Parts: sequence; structure tokens; C-alpha cells
Amino acid sequence: MVPVAHSRVFGPSIPVKSGTRLTWCGIAVACAAVLGTAIYLKPDDRGYGTHEQFGLGPCSWVIVSGLPCPTCGMTTSFSLLMHGHPLDALKAQPAGTVLCIGTIAMFLLSIYVVVSGRVVSINWYRVGPVRLMVGLGLLILGGWAFKIALGLITGELPAR
Repeated sequence: MVPVAHSRVFGPSIPVKSGTRLTWCGIAVACAAVLGTAIYLKPDDRGYGTHEQFGLGPCSWVIVSGLPCPTCGMTTSFSLLMHGHPLDALKAQPAGTVLCIGTIAMFLLSIYVVVSGRVVSINWYRVGPVRLMVGLGLLILGGWAFKIALGLITGELPAR
């Protein structure tokens, strides 16, 4: 038997039980709901504020400071990417664009698991929860810094 080479992060694919397949089906439905909602929404031209279509109020951070909050533009970037405008999505919120791509990847992975009955294992001891959370935090902070810098350079900020 020839050993199979695996990457440092991903291990071999392993079979899953029927109950686990049902869980992955739920993940697929949740991802589809998020992505479907992003398609349904009309992206706001300002680069933020798309969430107001849910009946939510405008971002109070923008109203008070004139600057975007760390998550300003997330809903807009999801919607823009799902409408086929990746550069506008990056401009609206780079972190949101990355998270939308991650949601698409998770949807496809969950469909794969449901259909095949196998899941690719992740070597969590190499990734680690701390690294994962620090990476997510840096992604959000980096997206926020980018959005503020771009707004100041283009003169769109402060917005009042």
C-alpha cells in the first residue's frame, strides 16, 4: 500500500455518520440562506447601509463619528460579491468579501460532505483556535483600516 501525502493543514478525508451528514446539510442550508439573502438585497451605493433593508437603523457609529465601524460594509460587500462585482465588494469591505468567499467555500464543502459521506479532516493542532481567532480579528481590523483609509483618500469620509 502506497502512503498518501497530505498537506500540513489538511489530513485525510474520513467517512462521516448519517447524523453528521444531516448536520452538514444544515450547514449547507444556512450558507445558502446567507448567500441567497445577499443576492436578494440591493447593494447600497454608499458602500455601507445595505443592512437597513432588514428594517434596521443606520449605523450609529457613522452618525456620531463620521467614520465607519469595524463591520461597516459587510452586508454590502456580501451583496456586491453575490451580484458579480468583486472589486466593488473589496472596496466596500475587504473582510466581508473574504468572509463571503468563505461562506461560498463552506457551502460547497458541506454539499460535498452530504453527497460523498466523507469530510476532509483539518489538523487543528497546526491551525489552532488562537491562530484562527487572531487571523479573523486581524482580517476585520485590516478591512476596517482599509475602509477608513480609502474613505479619507477619496474624500468620502468623514460621512455626516
